[in-house]
Amino acid sequence: MITGFTISSVEGKITSTESLAKQRFPKLNISLDTVNVDGTKVKIGYTFLADYHEGDAKDAKNVGTLKLGGTVELTDSKDKVSAIMKSWNDKKTLPVDVAEEIINGLNFRCSATGTLVAYALGLIPPLVISTTKIQEG
Repeated sequence: MITGFTISSVEGKITSTESLAKQRFPKLNISLDTVNVDGTKVKIGYTFLADYHEGDAKDAKNVGTLKLGGTVELTDSKDKVSAIMKSWNDKKTLPVDVAEEIINGLNFRCSATGTLVAYALGLIPPLVISTTKIQEG
């Protein structure tokens, strides 16, 4: 269960003011960068990136970016925390149920904060409306 959420860095920039009128909805990426354990608490470092372009083509001109970083804190049983760390150490992934909870929490919080930054820069808000489901494959 998520027990804490911190945004510790926010960056936003426009790379082409001429292209703002042509921008498309951003390509969103969430990276889980680090996982650390302290007893029954797990701290996960993340980066949320919204990358804006003029179009969908591979060579589309970059319009701007939003980048947020911070930490999500989970609290769970020792067994669950051990399973989380084993998955992270073995495959650099998290158990599906944990990953879904974290990604959906990050989508909500980073979309809300990113909207304020996007508005100030003239970018489309990086809002994620749907719930993310992960399938192991």
